[in-house]
Amino acid sequence: METLPLGGLCGSAMSGVMAAASQHLLSLAEDGTVLAFLPLEVPLLGRTREEVVGRKLDSLFRANYVRVFDGKDSWNEIVYLEGVDGKPRPFGVRRLPPDLEPFPALVPGAREHLLINELLIYGALEDLHERTLAEHAQELEAVNDKLKRQTHQLRKALEILESRNRQMIKELNLAVELQKSLLPKSYPPTPSAVFTHRYIPLAMVGGDFFALSAMDTDRVGILIADVSGHGVAPAFITAMIRSLFDYLHPRESSPAEVIRRINEEFSKIVNTDHFVTAFYGIFDFEAMTCTYCGAGHPPQLIVHSDGSVTRLRSEDPIIGMSEDCEYHDRAETLAGGDLLCFYTDGVQEARNAKDEMFGVQGIEETVIRCRNSDLESVADALITGVIQFMKDPVFEDDITVVLGQVIESL
Repeated sequence: METLPLGGLCGSAMSGVMAAASQHLLSLAEDGTVLAFLPLEVPLLGRTREEVVGRKLDSLFRANYVRVFDGKDSWNEIVYLEGVDGKPRPFGVRRLPPDLEPFPALVPGAREHLLINELLIYGALEDLHERTLAEHAQELEAVNDKLKRQTHQLRKALEILESRNRQMIKELNLAVELQKSLLPKSYPPTPSAVFTHRYIPLAMVGGDFFALSAMDTDRVGILIADVSGHGVAPAFITAMIRSLFDYLHPRESSPAEVIRRINEEFSKIVNTDHFVTAFYGIFDFEAMTCTYCGAGHPPQLIVHSDGSVTRLRSEDPIIGMSEDCEYHDRAETLAGGDLLCFYTDGVQEARNAKDEMFGVQGIEETVIRCRNSDLESVADALITGVIQFMKDPVFEDDITVVLGQVIESL
């Protein structure tokens, strides 16, 4: 098929207009061969008129048609064409009918005419988009590298924390064993009384502790104390006070003097904000008397066989307030069948859903109600009563109960 040069006056005019508008016109035969090419002297993607005319369009430009528009005055298509450099560029393509004047006279036999316009702004936007994507990729890579470094540092920090945690657990276990060693493993072998206890620490280690010591055949010293706070520090303070007590009580016949000297040493040594409430009593089951001293501790109880109650009040200062505090001995009489109840404030301060405390009255009522049962049953009933009273079965403080019962003479 003979190709046409689109020459003459009309062709030259169209060529000039298209060159000025950065457009190209390709006229195609039925088999896709390029019959005409305008502008004459302006290459299309590196290919001149001589290289294009007479060849099939699909062999010249690899095309990727992206989008079709239906608008009357808009491009029919956006297409990516690859030139000799292999780089795809966006073009607007409008397909013109073959009978559109003046094409029938200029290019006889053309199936259609393609008006091609390179979308320079569109291409620039794509280049900008690609550059932006590349910059974002670099930023993401930098962030990823930073995260990798931070992850490595975090992993090392976690390893250090895990090591320290293992060491803390080891030390805490030692504190637990230390506190267990402070609790009585047996009760004084007096023929005149029997004893039992219940101890429930809030944490692995607590601030409550007690000691029962045989003074001689029929005298027993009972100490119960509560160090403020929870955890390891109160546990070590209990160890210190227990050591002071073990040293002092065989040498002092006055509970007040034992408490005074414990307070004096405690105030000298401990420079924290911890304090201690304590009750120490010497129970003489031969003379049937009790001599005691209370340092800010809740009132301990003697529940008599007839259901009446004597409160052993603690009216002296708590331990740790000052080195020179004064403490006083007080005395009460005992009788056969008396039930001795010693406890820490975790028992009386247990709260119900109305934020009411179990209180000393709750302890008294429970012990009075169960006073004719064996001592183990009384202890279990007291702990059960506290749990049933609470809004939920989770203690908010250490719980310590020590019970004793004076055996009635035959």
